[in-house]
Amino acid sequence: MKKLLFGSLIAATALAGCGSDISTEVKASSYDGTYLKIGVIGEQPDLQEKNVKFSTLSFEELEDTNRISSKFDAVFITKDNLKQADEEKYVKVYRKLDVPTFFLETTKGFLPFVFEDLTYAKASEVNDAYVSGYLQEKKDSYRYWGYGLNNNQKNDKNVKDVYSRIFETIAEVKE
Repeated sequence: MKKLLFGSLIAATALAGCGSDISTEVKASSYDGTYLKIGVIGEQPDLQEKNVKFSTLSFEELEDTNRISSKFDAVFITKDNLKQADEEKYVKVYRKLDVPTFFLETTKGFLPFVFEDLTYAKASEVNDAYVSGYLQEKKDSYRYWGYGLNNNQKNDKNVKDVYSRIFETIAEVKE
């Protein structure tokens, strides 16, 4: 009986090391959906998407929520601007926009930007976060999105994949 148990343990251990060699590598794909206009606070992403147009915005311009909501399909706020994006006066701005706001390269998700009593500095880290999106739909309901990098590795292919998924989300919201 001991030999059978021992043999089973050895076989199980040997099989545990076997893998299926399924690649989790992301295939680079371009967004080819509906035309999108995206306002960016910060440096525009270095992407060559024919159906996506980026325009630079300032925080002051963002405060005109009606204009931004009618002119753009989404707003991106880059990593270098997250600290300013966390200012309490912008909580109401994000909640009033009729288009989603995406916080690029955030490690804290969207919560510090849309809740008045939570600061970016004090917010908890979110595992596998790279971009978080937020859209207030009604007074008491909102939508949010989280996008991580494949295998948590930042490289051109994985970043491009995240943007492609964001563009698909924006197109869905736009419909």
